[in-house]
Amino acid sequence: MDAAREELVRGNGVMELAALTRRAGLSTGALYHHFGSKNGLLAAIYDDFYQALGRAIADANLPRDADWASRERERTRLFVAHHFTDPLAAIVLNRTAGDPQLTDLEAVYLQAMSTNAADNIRSGQRAGDIPAILDADSAGAFVIGGLRHGIAQQLRLSPRPPVDQATERLWNLTAGALGLT
Repeated sequence: MDAAREELVRGNGVMELAALTRRAGLSTGALYHHFGSKNGLLAAIYDDFYQALGRAIADANLPRDADWASRERERTRLFVAHHFTDPLAAIVLNRTAGDPQLTDLEAVYLQAMSTNAADNIRSGQRAGDIPAILDADSAGAFVIGGLRHGIAQQLRLSPRPPVDQATERLWNLTAGALGLT
């Protein structure tokens, strides 16, 4: 998996199996045995990326005694930091459109993140931090989609902004969308 990630990053989203088998010291047959196909290997890499993202932004990494907005701003910072430190992030966020299997896999993760965001927004509404008039499901999808595209845009900037600056940019948009004061 590590060799495949490295090869995918080196190839800017293109992975040649011959180069991968040389790097990993495996036969093509061994790769197919473990992953079924090149797309199966790519799906495993993308799955690993999104699993790591989920761990990075998990509630356990957030301050317990902070108010809703402060906690979610920190989650945004962790989201940005994860994407800025993983060289695969720019590829994951920009490559899936040409591959139906990866598009389907990403859609599953985006739906799960949107559902989690909606549940989180509902908790902010119950606490009185977010206006009750907002539809939490739509707001969750809006926030996750906005963060996904916003971080992809930040990753394309040269020079790339520092994590705190990118966080502030994205948090201001999220806070505005949620009607936070």
